[in-house]
Amino acid sequence: MRVLHIIWSSNIGGIESVVLNLAIAQQNNDIVKPTLFAAKSEGPLIEKAKEKNIKVIKGNFKKGSSNISKLNECVSLFKKFDILHLHSFNPIIAIAAIQSKKKIVFTEHGNFAFERKQGLAELISKKLQQLFLNKFTNHITFNSHFSKNTAIEKYQLHKKSISVVYNGVDLPTSNFDKKEPSETIRVGFVGRLVEVKRVDRLLKTIAAIKNKSTIKVELIGDGPLKDGILQQIISFNLIDTIQLLGFKNNLSDYYNQWDLLIASSSNEAFGLVAIEAYSHGCAVAVFNDGGGLAELVNQCEPNMVYNSTDELTAFIESLIEKSNDINETMLRNHRKAFAQKFSIAQMESSINQVYLSL
Repeated sequence: MRVLHIIWSSNIGGIESVVLNLAIAQQNNDIVKPTLFAAKSEGPLIEKAKEKNIKVIKGNFKKGSSNISKLNECVSLFKKFDILHLHSFNPIIAIAAIQSKKKIVFTEHGNFAFERKQGLAELISKKLQQLFLNKFTNHITFNSHFSKNTAIEKYQLHKKSISVVYNGVDLPTSNFDKKEPSETIRVGFVGRLVEVKRVDRLLKTIAAIKNKSTIKVELIGDGPLKDGILQQIISFNLIDTIQLLGFKNNLSDYYNQWDLLIASSSNEAFGLVAIEAYSHGCAVAVFNDGGGLAELVNQCEPNMVYNSTDELTAFIESLIEKSNDINETMLRNHRKAFAQKFSIAQMESSINQVYLSL
């Protein structure tokens, strides 16, 4: 069957990486012939897809424009495929999909804008999305039960044809454990420095630790809150404890050596960093309002979901005092085995089953 994956951005973000990995996996089977349609056509995704022999069609949509002139062009294109798989919502693309009379699958990746105020245009778009999801889609998938439950409430979904398909993660090919013994407790954070990541909770947790001499915290990521976070580090007198490392490509080198990843986000749609950390045997601590993050950690190590920064501080102090060991071989192997459930192959298989059911 001919499937057109429709995305808005051509950058390499979380959604784009998931879709590209799915398309790469699909082209290696006999069920699906995938093609990518990138509405905004300038970005590194185009070349990355071509490197993997994925056919890409540029939509040449303009941000801030109604793009009405693209409607007929999209309808003609969409008619050439058996299934249209939308990974974001745009009114013109949605209308074109409806007019093409093709089967429509929509994946909700959890873009709910919890961390920011929505303008009038975005609120109108969300109303149109609610109509589209309820009336015109053949199936909706969600990247977590948290995303599903949030979308059901937000869009008042009443469709029966829905399912949860967890994101596939590019897991390490080697299961060799590279964790080196150390007297220092190494704690990490990975994520864009924005409101929803709640780095303030991590800083508050570390600031409350009494004996900081044997703990090292590394924050990997960049974003608009970087300067403010640095000022908080200084004000908490944590300059010798916490390092802001910026963006890094070689995350495996860090996951392999960290004792603990603190994923302090609230309302996270999925929780990629948790699966990445688990694939290296690294423990993950989250808060109970972490959304998809808390959902995943609850399945693997439910005792690592915390209600407050005070609880997390007490746990880290138990690591410093050596009254708790999270690096036992059995625990590390358990995390690695759990991560294997979130392979790209598993995601591909689940999505292909959705296509076949239509």
